[in-house]
Amino acid sequence: MAGGARRLSNLGFAGGHARARAAAGMPESRRCDADPLAPFPRSDYADPMSPRSERAAREPVFNLPAVIVASLVVLAVVHAVRIYALSEDQATWLIAAFAFIPIRLTGPSIPGFYWPGGEAGDVWTFFSYAFLHGDWMHYAVNGLWLAAFGTPLARRFGALRFLSFSLLGAAAGAAAHLLLYPSGAAPLIGASAAISAQMAASARFAFSAGGRLGGGIARADADFRPALGVIEMARDRRIVAFLGVWFVFNLVFGLLFTPPGVTTSSIAWEAHLGGFIFGLLAFPWFDPVGRARR
Repeated sequence: MAGGARRLSNLGFAGGHARARAAAGMPESRRCDADPLAPFPRSDYADPMSPRSERAAREPVFNLPAVIVASLVVLAVVHAVRIYALSEDQATWLIAAFAFIPIRLTGPSIPGFYWPGGEAGDVWTFFSYAFLHGDWMHYAVNGLWLAAFGTPLARRFGALRFLSFSLLGAAAGAAAHLLLYPSGAAPLIGASAAISAQMAASARFAFSAGGRLGGGIARADADFRPALGVIEMARDRRIVAFLGVWFVFNLVFGLLFTPPGVTTSSIAWEAHLGGFIFGLLAFPWFDPVGRARR
């Protein structure tokens, strides 16, 4: 997640309008047909000859679900508008209004100063920050991870469940960031907390027998295999290794690595962690398939 959620340098709204204008340009960004919710019968997935399995077998490897394509387009449009269509003042307002800034919630009120959106903005920024990115590289890396880990989850969940799950994953990442940086003035942006939730959720079924990482030939219904429980995952060395590499990767890049060309930047690893934990634990609440029977 080297292109993950970022914390921007301090906007300095209370006393540094010039710094606010500079931050808006992001030169020193800090990385960080029926009821759609009706459960699908288990039989749709248990039989490799089911219509759903046949459809999965016919799908090309790079055939992204519509919700993934739409997500990539929306993220790209938002970034393009911020970079190319807005003035510096407008871009500054956009960051103040939609990035997640802990001090917005915890800081004292300042006479004559009001955060854009007021109390409603205090709520929506838990989600809206995920639609903003620091630069095109930030967007590209997150887009790659979204396509890789969001695709199997979107196929399994369906569009509505997938979007709801991803937004809550973003909120969990913002909450983790707030917990560790309650007085932080650096805006948090990026979709990687939501993508981390998708990655954790995908691991719940990707390592199942017949899954894409199940240790053999993946079945035609690989994305619809019964999910593993958390305890089962903890007993599987492959999954433990996967999770270990993910945590180490995020810690190393978050604490030690500065992306090339950015002098005051680091990965917002705590937002990734919050999203990942949410995805791992909240997965059963959204999963229409169910767990494996032992």
